[in-house]
Amino acid sequence: MMLNLGYGKRMPIRKVASFAVVIFVLSIYAVLFSLAKSMLVSSPMLYVVIVFFQLILTILLESPTLALISSLMVILGINVLKRYVLLLASLLGSPALYYLVFAVDTLVKNASTYLVILATYITLYYSWAFIAKKGDYLIEKIKEKEIKKPKINVKYVALALLISLTIMLIRPMTLLDEIIYFVGVLASILIIGTHRYSILATPILSWITIPLLYTFREETVVVELKKPLTREGIVLGKVAATLTHGKPVNEWLKDKITAKSPSWYWRKVSGDYAFDPYHQVNYHILITGTSGTGKSSLARKLVKELYYKWRIPSLILDPHNEYISLVKELGGVVVDASEISVNPLELDGASPRERAVQVADTLQRVFRLGNLQRAILEDLIEEAYAEKGILLDDEETWNNAPPTFQTLLKVVEKKIEYAESSAERSRYESLKPYLRMLASTIFRNTTIEFSEILSKPSVIAMAKLPGDYVKSILSETILRKIAHKMYLTGKKNTLNNYVVIDEAHRLYRRGVEPSLVAKLMMESRKFGIGFIIITQQPLDIDESIIANAATKISFKITEPENLDYIAKAFAGFVTDNRYDMVRKAIYYLPNYYAVIKDSALSDPVIVKVDTLS
Repeated sequence: MMLNLGYGKRMPIRKVASFAVVIFVLSIYAVLFSLAKSMLVSSPMLYVVIVFFQLILTILLESPTLALISSLMVILGINVLKRYVLLLASLLGSPALYYLVFAVDTLVKNASTYLVILATYITLYYSWAFIAKKGDYLIEKIKEKEIKKPKINVKYVALALLISLTIMLIRPMTLLDEIIYFVGVLASILIIGTHRYSILATPILSWITIPLLYTFREETVVVELKKPLTREGIVLGKVAATLTHGKPVNEWLKDKITAKSPSWYWRKVSGDYAFDPYHQVNYHILITGTSGTGKSSLARKLVKELYYKWRIPSLILDPHNEYISLVKELGGVVVDASEISVNPLELDGASPRERAVQVADTLQRVFRLGNLQRAILEDLIEEAYAEKGILLDDEETWNNAPPTFQTLLKVVEKKIEYAESSAERSRYESLKPYLRMLASTIFRNTTIEFSEILSKPSVIAMAKLPGDYVKSILSETILRKIAHKMYLTGKKNTLNNYVVIDEAHRLYRRGVEPSLVAKLMMESRKFGIGFIIITQQPLDIDESIIANAATKISFKITEPENLDYIAKAFAGFVTDNRYDMVRKAIYYLPNYYAVIKDSALSDPVIVKVDTLS
């Protein structure tokens, strides 16, 4: 029995079956080989095994060129398969299928996939041609013209390609989709043969064409990926656009943000953006933007929804008393910071020397002290501990009642009184105004119960405190005590608390060393604590805070330096016009629109934030 292949050549069914088996084996090999690139670090032996498998296959087929072509064709097939899975996921609404699309997309868009295939091919080809002293069997057969050229009706092929170009103009596609579609039509024409009606049908009925034409918009994947498999996320709003690379179509805010082709651009999409901290690499959230754009409203929504959905309480450090009504609504604890006292010099498990260094570091950053003043301050704090009988080399004394800033002020006054020179006296006198201010405020023996404020929604209302200096020192002291409780409690596998810090640029200014907040953000995940950092001035806060926030949300920013800085953080990498598109979007955002980038998204999205709850 013979089979007409459409190339002017007939072939026995047995040979066709054998050829099909070879192609199937090649397909299995190419899929495994493509997946190997993601396992090179964790499983190098798998890479060696797959390369060895390719060597054996190449020898059996006597054609390393065929092995290369088959590998790349299967990669193309995987990309097309992704479209079919996306179509199925869109119809069924299955989050698991969307995650599969995301995984396949990561594979085929990674350049290392193709580089590994190409490098292996080059190695095998030259080993075969020069070491084994053989040529490529397939190439030799082509040179001998034993494979007949297919009989192609040029007129109908040209008409089919014209139909394809028309479809590409009518149906918006990315540049990658256009390449896949066009190559797919050509491949389908070669496979189908010479029949004119078959050729004309390929632009619409090709196995590659179908998913590209009838799949729902692929950009919805980034939205649907936010659906957790086991939890319902907090819907923050409607997605308006996603950052996309390709030929600009259906652009968002086109009158203000334009892009060349092909390039990065903001493409309109639809769907909900849902936040789930359990599906991020860490729990931390950064919210930035100018005043009045929606930062605090979004933070209130998050605090409320986190508690209602998952019973996760938040401790809010509130400089302007904006969250009191929310905490009361949640049945939480409202703490008026002007009516309590907190002692920054309590050891809380640290040694006197460690605490002296920490407090001196805080005061240096808050008051912008010089290095000499800081060094003197460390010695003064150690003397204050000694005044209370707390000695560095005697741990039994560390449980004694700690000194306060009033004790420290007395130590300084004594130093001034007994100074041996005017220079020495002036050094101590330069510190006295700061210590006098601190000794007369809320920094006495601690009266606040931290177990209570961490067990339910709570707010530390600081509006009545005298200035940002006191607020900053109080905030840092509270965080140190929270850190101490974290270490005492031990590691946890669940999220137990959020700490919300509003106006962070006023409380935690950038310094030489990473701030306490940044250090806690690096370690707090294993202790079940997340941070929500809110700021108008991202340049003024520790850059480690921005780097360690898995979820970054930016409302409108117009100040040039802060805009440049945050746009780079959101773009992730600078290529083509990607950074420029992010920068323009943040600049032109309407109120209550935000650019969002989290660890589950490959590219940022623009969301119209719904602050009503």
